[in-house]
Amino acid sequence: MVLKLWVGISQADNVFQSLRPLTYISLVGLAPFRLNLNADKEVHTSTYSFIAGIVHYLFFVGCFISSIREGDSIIGYFFQTNITKLSDSTLRLTGIIAMSTIFGFAMFRRQKLVSIIQNNIVVDEIFVRLGMKLDYRRILLFSFLISMGMVIFNVIYLCVSFSLLISATISPSFVTFMAFALPHINICLMVFKFLCTTHLAQSRFSMVNEILQDILDAHIEQNAALELSPMHSAVNHQRCAHRLRNMISTPMQRYSVTSIIRQNPDYAMKQVSNIHNLLCDICQTIEEYFTYPLLGIIAISFLFILFDDFYILEAMMNPKRLDYFEADEFFAFFLIQMIWYIVIIFLIVEASSKTIRHSSYSAAIVHKILNITDDLELRDRLFRLSLQLSHRKVSFTAAGLFRLDRTLIFTITGAATCYLIILIQFRSMHETQSATNATNNM
Repeated sequence: MVLKLWVGISQADNVFQSLRPLTYISLVGLAPFRLNLNADKEVHTSTYSFIAGIVHYLFFVGCFISSIREGDSIIGYFFQTNITKLSDSTLRLTGIIAMSTIFGFAMFRRQKLVSIIQNNIVVDEIFVRLGMKLDYRRILLFSFLISMGMVIFNVIYLCVSFSLLISATISPSFVTFMAFALPHINICLMVFKFLCTTHLAQSRFSMVNEILQDILDAHIEQNAALELSPMHSAVNHQRCAHRLRNMISTPMQRYSVTSIIRQNPDYAMKQVSNIHNLLCDICQTIEEYFTYPLLGIIAISFLFILFDDFYILEAMMNPKRLDYFEADEFFAFFLIQMIWYIVIIFLIVEASSKTIRHSSYSAAIVHKILNITDDLELRDRLFRLSLQLSHRKVSFTAAGLFRLDRTLIFTITGAATCYLIILIQFRSMHETQSATNATNNM
């Protein structure tokens, strides 16, 4: 029974079935669309999900306002200083802005997400004309693994956080803990959407590279066969035979090797140009849809990493602020919170970096084909595609302020270190001034 259920769930023959995990988050309003798996197979916006998103956001705002009225916050349960009060206010402000941006773009710009899926459907239809089919089951399993991983990750994080608070004899109210937990859940859901959409682009860029590599291998084999003719010397004969044996012994991994691509490379190159153009449009739409939500997520992640570091250093430099029985819970709580946000930034950076890297492979293969082919029509197609690749490069930014690639990790590390030193200096100056005032009063 379980095996049959798993076989039914894991089967995917089209883009709609491969996106089933993404539709599950429509229950909370962050994916306001539905997939029609009937004969028409279309993507539609969902009124139910739109209403669920509004209810979800109003619930978060209600918890947020109630926690402010009660004067409760997670950091306030441990200790209160001027810096912690300032940081708590800053985190609350950035939190409400980030959540407003996430829900605003999810609900009011939902058509962008729909167009991403529709353009992927068009790309898949072009692949079918070339006799190739995407591995939808692999995409479905990737989505399932990512979704299950994020669910487990968040459940463990929230349960451990609540247990640490209880262990430290802290009993947060319901609204305070919801105001703390909901941003983490919603950030994970938005990052999950980003991972799914970028993976759709990654898999199709890989297919494009497979087509180009197949054309390249066909020309290499053709040139090698010509060099093996009796008109060439025995040395060339041995060298080319050795090259062919190497190609046979180490075959390239393929989704599909089709006769259409090798028999009509001009037609294949024309379709590759169309596919690449559509994939660039998809990536541009992904950036437009996620640019401000990701900016808010990265901003709040940076602030949490910065202040979590400061809280830990503050407690280490002045342990009297904490009770002996609360110290271990304090360090564990803010350490796992910092790790949580580091993981979120790492997922965003890796998803965008992998998509950019897969898209960049095409240019190298195109120029390899140019170096060995003498077909004038094919060379003309390759030159056009080369210009397209140079002018339409894939990139992801956060509202154009910084690029979402691995350099972002280095930038965040440097900025966090700089501001952490400033906060420590501010704390030292404040303590020195307080000690001077106390001496003068005596």
